[in-house]
Amino acid sequence: MLCLKSKPDSILPLMNPIEMVESWKREEQQPFSGWDFSYLDERMHEEQPPWSYLSRAADLMRRSSSVIDLDTGGGERFLELREYWPGKVVATEEYPPNFLLATERLTPLGVQVVDIRLTDHDPMPFADGDFDLVLNRHAAFNASEVARILAPGGTFLTQQVHGLWAYDLMAVFDAKSQWPDANLESMSRS
Repeated sequence: MLCLKSKPDSILPLMNPIEMVESWKREEQQPFSGWDFSYLDERMHEEQPPWSYLSRAADLMRRSSSVIDLDTGGGERFLELREYWPGKVVATEEYPPNFLLATERLTPLGVQVVDIRLTDHDPMPFADGDFDLVLNRHAAFNASEVARILAPGGTFLTQQVHGLWAYDLMAVFDAKSQWPDANLESMSRS
């Protein structure tokens, strides 16, 4: 569940419609790069899963000799795991502003940053069995390709958002999910 506040003491649905639209227009103008949402601090509250992606990734990296972080954004979360990085570290990112940011942040630390488009059907430009660990937080992925680039006994760790997330907000705007089939059941069959 996600709740955005426009002011520290008010929740958006309690605003009048004109004020709400003006607030959204101001939000749309906020600078955005990587996955840094700090401008929403104290205004965005979301339900957290009962497990920690970063803790699990750190634990898995301790036992890996190679890792790839798919769609790293600006590398913000991946940098939080730096002390656990194994010898071979690769990150991918397609979005040009994030690719530049990830390259600036990660390349000086020995990370190879690769510009590739991730989808649920496109191949990836890596060798078979190239990585002990494949990390993917909220990005598209081709399950066959992930299996191909994983070393024997390797691990794929992903955290995804359900395709019908925020269905109540979408209903208010009579919007439809872009990815209604993005759910555990569908991904399990891939």
